[in-house]
Amino acid sequence: MIKYDSIKQLAAEIAHADMLSREEIYKLVPLLELLEKINPCNQEYELVKNNLIISYSLKLNLFNFRNLFPLKARVQIIGMPVSICLKGYFGDDRLIEKTVKERKGLKVILNGDSPFKGGGKTLSTFVFENRFMSFNEYLNSLRSPYRRRINKALKKRDRLIIRNLSCKNFSIEHYNLYLCIMHRTDNPLEILPVEFFREYDSEMYEFIDKDTKSIIGFVQLKAIKNKLYFLFGGFRKEDVEAYDIYYNMLLKIIECGIEKQVAEIEFGQTAEESKLKIGCREKYKYLYVHHSNPVSNFFIQLLVPLFSYKPYPVKHNVFKIED
Repeated sequence: MIKYDSIKQLAAEIAHADMLSREEIYKLVPLLELLEKINPCNQEYELVKNNLIISYSLKLNLFNFRNLFPLKARVQIIGMPVSICLKGYFGDDRLIEKTVKERKGLKVILNGDSPFKGGGKTLSTFVFENRFMSFNEYLNSLRSPYRRRINKALKKRDRLIIRNLSCKNFSIEHYNLYLCIMHRTDNPLEILPVEFFREYDSEMYEFIDKDTKSIIGFVQLKAIKNKLYFLFGGFRKEDVEAYDIYYNMLLKIIECGIEKQVAEIEFGQTAEESKLKIGCREKYKYLYVHHSNPVSNFFIQLLVPLFSYKPYPVKHNVFKIED
C-alpha cells in the first residue's frame, strides 16, 4: 500500500506498474494535476496491489441526493475532486471496498459502476449512444412528439450565434453564467474557480444573441478516446423561455458528438427528463458509505436507503425503432 499526494508522483510509479487501467488513468493526469492547483482539498492517491484509489476531503451533506433535512459531516470521498460522473477508483471492486473499510473515519465511495454490498445509488448519469452519421439522420429517427419538441427549440436557435470559445477568451461574463447554474443547484459538491475553465484543455462553445451580442450560455466538452463528456455549462434561468437555451445546449452537444463520430456522449448527472427526451439512456451509478466506528456505521447502514438516489420513473420511447 503506497500513498501519494501528487498525481505527478503517482504517474511516475504507474509507468512501472502492471495495471489494466493505466491508459485510462494517464488520460486523467492533466485534469487531476490542475485540480491540485486550483481546487486543493487534501487529494490523495493510493496504490494497493496495482489498484488505484483517488480520494479527497470535503464537508458534505449526506442527504445530498434526497429532499430531506441536511446532515453535514467531514467526509473522505473516494471520487474525482470535481463534479463529473467518473468514479475515483480503478481495479478490483472488492479490494477497493475492503481497503476503504479499513480507513479511519467516515468514507463515501461515489459514482461506482456496479453495486456495493450494503450500498445504494447516487445520481444516475445519462448516456447518448451515437449510431448516426449526421444530425439530420438523428432528427429523422425521432418519434414525432420528441421531434416536435426539438424542432421548437431549433427554431429559437435562429436567434443565436453558436461559436467556438477558446480557453483564453473565457471571461468573467461566461463564469457568471456557470455561477448561475451552481447557485440553482442544491448542495453542489464544489464550485470551481474561473481558472479551471481558462486552463483545462477542453472544447467550449458560446451562445450569443444575434441582435444584442450578449452572451446567453456556454458548454464545456472533453473528448477522451471514443467518448465525449459534457463537463460544465452556464445560462440564466430567465433566458430559458426566450431561447430554449438548455435544449439548444444539449442539441449542440449531440451535433458535436455526431460530427466527431464518437460512440457515446456522457451528459452527466442532472436534468434527467430533458436528457432522456433527447434520446439518452439512464445509467445507474452507485455509492457506498462506511464509518470506522461500529456503532456509527450500524446506524449509517440503516440510513443508506433514505439518502440513496431514486431513478427516474418514466420510460420515454424517443426513437421510432427502439433497441
